[in-house]
Amino acid sequence: MPLPERWIPHRRSDGEVVGWIDLETADPQVLPIDRLGRPLPLVDDWHDAEEALEAIGLGFLMSKFDYRGQTVRIRHVYDDHLVVTTAVTDAVGDVGDEFTLAFPVGDQLIELR
Repeated sequence: MPLPERWIPHRRSDGEVVGWIDLETADPQVLPIDRLGRPLPLVDDWHDAEEALEAIGLGFLMSKFDYRGQTVRIRHVYDDHLVVTTAVTDAVGDVGDEFTLAFPVGDQLIELR
């Protein structure tokens, strides 16, 4: 799915997109959306949406996730898809399988804690 035109990117200070803000979803509230396209709780204004996205940041991209019963980690994130791998370390011999997931990921990935 291409990014909806109404999603306004929010960038951190180095220019990296950390998510989007959707102003049209729940007027008068604002919907922050994380880098995987997952909606966060509604907030009251633009500033609160920016704070929510900054608080989450991109750190979760380093987490391990469950994908169809397999432990995976995110290898690449693009605006229209992402690539996950079963190689859960950066070791040379840990090659793993790769899967391409459509964006937004919805509930396909469940973060492991």
